[in-house]
Amino acid sequence: MVQRSSRFDLSTKLLSWWYNQKNKLIKNIRVQDFFARFPITSRVARKEGEAIFQLMTGFVDTQILFTFVKSGALRHLEAGSLSIEELSDKIGINIKSTEILCRAGYALGFVRLKSKKIFLARRGALILSLPGMMELIEHHSIFYADLLDPISFFRGEKETKLSKFWPYVFGQAESLDSVDVSRYSDLMSKSQFMVARDTIASIKVRKDTKWLDVGGGSGAFAKELVNKHSSLKISVFDIPGSSADNQPHKFIPGSFFTDEIPTGFDTVSCIRVLYDHDDQTVFDLLTKIYSSLAVGGRIVISEPMLGELSPNKWGDTYFATYTYAMKTGKTRSPSQVSELLEKIGFSKIKIFPSRRPFVTTVIEAYKN
Repeated sequence: MVQRSSRFDLSTKLLSWWYNQKNKLIKNIRVQDFFARFPITSRVARKEGEAIFQLMTGFVDTQILFTFVKSGALRHLEAGSLSIEELSDKIGINIKSTEILCRAGYALGFVRLKSKKIFLARRGALILSLPGMMELIEHHSIFYADLLDPISFFRGEKETKLSKFWPYVFGQAESLDSVDVSRYSDLMSKSQFMVARDTIASIKVRKDTKWLDVGGGSGAFAKELVNKHSSLKISVFDIPGSSADNQPHKFIPGSFFTDEIPTGFDTVSCIRVLYDHDDQTVFDLLTKIYSSLAVGGRIVISEPMLGELSPNKWGDTYFATYTYAMKTGKTRSPSQVSELLEKIGFSKIKIFPSRRPFVTTVIEAYKN
């Protein structure tokens, strides 16, 4: 044990020495000038400079996007090209500001400027076409408000607006206002489309499967699942008031905080549920699901996750910060979720390669 510790300490010291020496070299202005001029390194130097600039100005980009959405500019351009003057009149922003906005939108890929006309570009069209995207962009004004004082935010010194927006996740169904439940369910339903499609594309679904979607809200995932597999018998388990009318599934009212998970299902899914909650709540939920399943039963978990060896922008930067702002949530890596499943008793744990890891990562496991 002592030898292992000594080798580990030596390795750490060498690594620390290496990073210190390398960073001293990088911080040298003459070295930076040389890298910028030398053909082999000039591209790397420019790329690093652009990346730093992007980090510094990223908030401006998000506000340009928010303005295009909130003002209705993207919607107006969806109907056809407009002049600066015409768009200015439609969105209620003066001509000078509209021109600045459109040039910024061009640089960010939302619009194109040709022959004194503004056209909707590919990225703008995609934003308009993705279900729930416009609503999510508007919703982020709450998140950005929490980040206005990032030092206080990360010190946990203030109550966040996001924690008030998501009373749903505390599990106190009887104390929730119907408007709160409806607001949560509506946003989740509209933003569930891509997650549902990527989840269903990743896993195998038998025609005779009896499926329970825990925390499925208005049934967006259930609806997409039935669209792909019409013979499925699917039920949604969630708190009263979250269900939508005229859905192709059975709704079972209840809270996984206080109630047992309904039995008699072959597969139980948790789609964007676990990262809303702390480790103990997740452990308790997964334990209840394990108890509800018969031997051979399957659990399917799908949500954005952290990177493993290398942190990633979507999980470790965005979702980890967002769930921290919720005060109840925690974004996990696939291995962390797998360890929880294994600890409870699940086996045959499989992490599926994700088509779009910034949308979701899918894990399935079975009860022995």
